Amino acid sequence: MAETYPQYYAYEGRPVIFVETPDGGLAVWVLSGRTGEFVRDRSYLEKIWFGTTADIETLTRDEFIQWVEEFRGRRLRGEGPAYALYETINGIEDAARAEPRRLTPEEKALIHTLRLRVHDLFDAELRAQGRQGTPEDA
Repeated sequence: MAETYPQYYAYEGRPVIFVETPDGGLAVWVLSGRTGEFVRDRSYLEKIWFGTTADIETLTRDEFIQWVEEFRGRRLRGEGPAYALYETINGIEDAARAEPRRLTPEEKALIHTLRLRVHDLFDAELRAQGRQGTPEDA
């Protein structure tokens, strides 16, 4: 059976996506913890496909977007609407951890919605700068 793309992963906590290229090849994109943009890195193909002892999760697109925004929100700092949303999300999660308690269903739903919103904002800003946001589905 032929592989279908895109494929979404978390490799040791880092978001990775495999996308079929127009010529039938395969592009491997990895989220940069420094800039929040996606960079090509084919080394993850071997790491994910050919087995390691690494922590690898296969994700749906929705899970992947949530993972991307959790990753960006915890690692990046800056100014603007996207960063304000990251601060809001982090504040909700940090408050629950400090109490200590689990997130309420309402808090989980709010965080999910905010991450979808911030994903669009952050990717739009990257693309406006000529940089690579989340690769589009093939």
